[in-house]
Amino acid sequence: MSVRPPATARLENPEAVLKRSDLRALGFQRRAVDAIFRACPIIALPGYARPLLRVADFQAFLAESTYNGRDRVR
Repeated sequence: MSVRPPATARLENPEAVLKRSDLRALGFQRRAVDAIFRACPIIALPGYARPLLRVADFQAFLAESTYNGRDRVR
């Protein structure tokens, strides 16, 4: 049986996948996890009930959502 690396280690590999519990382990609350999964492309594997997302998509979403100091927040 192989040991799955922690979510923090998988962030180094853009092709790695994250599940909802990984985002919770990274410190995101449930509502933030829901928002991330609504905004990012989802991997839905046949026969597997839990959605996944690629690290690269997650990181791109965070970059797009990060305040740049110039734009208005709302």
